[in-house]
Amino acid sequence: MAQGTRNPNYFLAIQITNEEIKQNVRAIQKTVQARDRSLSSMMESVETLHLTLGLYYFKDARSVSRCKAALDRFHGQLRSENFVPPRLTVSKLGHFYNKVLFAALEDNEGLEDLKILKDDVRGSLSRDGIRTTDDRFSPHVTICKIPRNSSKTIDPSCYDGMQSTYFGRQTIESIQLCSMQKPKTESGYYHIDHEIRFY
Repeated sequence: MAQGTRNPNYFLAIQITNEEIKQNVRAIQKTVQARDRSLSSMMESVETLHLTLGLYYFKDARSVSRCKAALDRFHGQLRSENFVPPRLTVSKLGHFYNKVLFAALEDNEGLEDLKILKDDVRGSLSRDGIRTTDDRFSPHVTICKIPRNSSKTIDPSCYDGMQSTYFGRQTIESIQLCSMQKPKTESGYYHIDHEIRFY
């Protein structure tokens, strides 16, 4: 079930649930908007904050069901190994080409454990014929994002003085299979088709 170059319609996510992180993201967004009102509509909803472990394309419900079963097998493997979920430190601001402003992960043991978890879940799914559409991995929590077809950029002066912001710590509670196309839930988060929980 190789996905080839198809545009992804699902992704594996780690949801940001820590309220301290959410509050600090809101504070950054408030300041950025005050400095450039035109960015207001480009802020990421705090309810959707997440880290992406992989992007996937599934052509039909059967393909999604195969992924769910593969995730359950991976979950069973983790349980048999007495898996301890990583704890991530979200600290400092970063950007991609002044088009995306994000909260970064501190380069520590938690990040290394996250990279191992990413490799393990992608590898496990790949052995079941489920391959990511993009091999890259740049874990970040998006704060503001400029649409691809826009020539606008995020001026660094919008977040000057906040580059070293400490956001908080997030323990990985689960891995979610989320749809990019189905309507978001009442809470504002993505539609979760499947979830393997660690707590």
